[in-house]
Amino acid sequence: MRRFAIGGRMFPVAFLAVYLALDWATFIHQAPAINITPWNPPAGLYMALLLLRPRGALAPILTFVALMAGDVVVRGMPAPLPVLVVANVLVLGAYAVGSLVLVRRFAVSPALDRLSDMVWLVVVVPVAAVAASAGFTIPYAVAGFLEWSAFPSVAVQYWVGDVIAILTVTPFLLLHRRGMPHDGPRRGRLEALAQAAAVVAALALTFNPLVPDPSKILYVLFPPIIWVAMRRGVAAATVAVLVTQVGVVLGLLAVSGHWRDLTYYQAVMVALAATGLLVGAVVSERWRLEARLSERQAELARVARLSLIGEMASSLAHELNQPLFTTIGYTRSSLQLLLRGGERDAVVDLMERAAREAERAAQVLSRIRGFLRQDGMPAAVNLAGAVADMLALARPDANRHGIAVVADLPQDLPRVWMDRVQLDQVLLNLLRNSVDALAARPGNGGAGGEIRLSARPVDGKVEVSVADNGPGVPEDKVGPLFDLFFTTKPSGMGLGLPICRSIVEAHGGRLWLAANTSGGACFSFTVPAVENV
Repeated sequence: MRRFAIGGRMFPVAFLAVYLALDWATFIHQAPAINITPWNPPAGLYMALLLLRPRGALAPILTFVALMAGDVVVRGMPAPLPVLVVANVLVLGAYAVGSLVLVRRFAVSPALDRLSDMVWLVVVVPVAAVAASAGFTIPYAVAGFLEWSAFPSVAVQYWVGDVIAILTVTPFLLLHRRGMPHDGPRRGRLEALAQAAAVVAALALTFNPLVPDPSKILYVLFPPIIWVAMRRGVAAATVAVLVTQVGVVLGLLAVSGHWRDLTYYQAVMVALAATGLLVGAVVSERWRLEARLSERQAELARVARLSLIGEMASSLAHELNQPLFTTIGYTRSSLQLLLRGGERDAVVDLMERAAREAERAAQVLSRIRGFLRQDGMPAAVNLAGAVADMLALARPDANRHGIAVVADLPQDLPRVWMDRVQLDQVLLNLLRNSVDALAARPGNGGAGGEIRLSARPVDGKVEVSVADNGPGVPEDKVGPLFDLFFTTKPSGMGLGLPICRSIVEAHGGRLWLAANTSGGACFSFTVPAVENV
């Protein structure tokens, strides 16, 4: 199939074949028998080519050949060759300049992956179509093939026909040339069928034989287009717009007597296309911004995890050194026994002890590695297991300051629905904050301090609390406590609590400073229980 792709050996032949077939099928209203029609999809075809290949000679040459072939094959030479050449050169020039302005001046990407790309397309295309309309119709009028009295109406019809076609066909081709893009949340098939039915129903209602004048109720075509655009973004909106435009043209052909209102129908079709494209582009832009924001938040959370591990480095180093040195001692002792011809059972006992200490060090490293790994996806998590792992990371630092850490979890605690890495981050951050607050107490530091981690099911969620008997949070610090970069620590970054709150809220819970009867600080957060997801 690469032979038929742009730049492939067979692409010119395929392009001309599609162009002529489309031109023949859509040249439905001869006024006069020149290339003027209420809807001109071939214009959308070569505008897409000009945007995809703004540089080089392929796109302009192929477009000119297609325009000339359409006049010869479809319309049977409606004017002498010089008139056709001049008219088509002027049309090509107008749209070639328009495509260059879009690509070079406004940096419009053929992928139309920004809101500004779609806005500039909707703005520039009508301007380029004005030049194309004048350039096409004036040579025919000068040569006597078009009455000057009919020139304004015919030029307007040409202009609107091209604008409709380009706004309908060009975005569809650009967005779907590599398949149906998915730039937002997945929607169900049932909703897609309902939206398709709504488009068909709106067309059937508009061009119902019982409706004497369809032009009076064309507004019913807008809600389905807006519904599709708001729920599925710009890619799906281009499909809905294209289907609706085809339905309007077929409806005008099926219901006689309405061509006298052609300009009105054309104006509504332009408004319909522009509305669907812009609404869809706004929705898709919002999805892209949310995705980028989510990526930045994930990066920020990872930085915070690295910072948190860095702050605990000395305690974690001690936690690793102890089993490693013990392992070294056991292995050296076993080596000495072997050299002296010691008993086999004594050597085996020493080696088993060394292995247990090495496994203990490996568990510490495994917890750190798991804590620093990339964020995953929400899943069913055993909260008790997550608490045990984070207590194992936090307890060495707490022990160094003489702080007791207690977990109070019921046996029947349900599993929670959350990303395990992010749950670990919230738990360890809150535990670390309590350790820091207790260690910073004047006098005896953290000695006698206690941190209690508890959890309980509440209304389909699990509420987790981390409380301490430290100095608590001063009243003047409560307000900005969750603000980004606000910190009460001399060396703090002010990232921990804001990131924890964003993580919890992203999972459908909330994080807050709760009342604590022991006088210290108590932070509580909720996460959904698995059975309620």
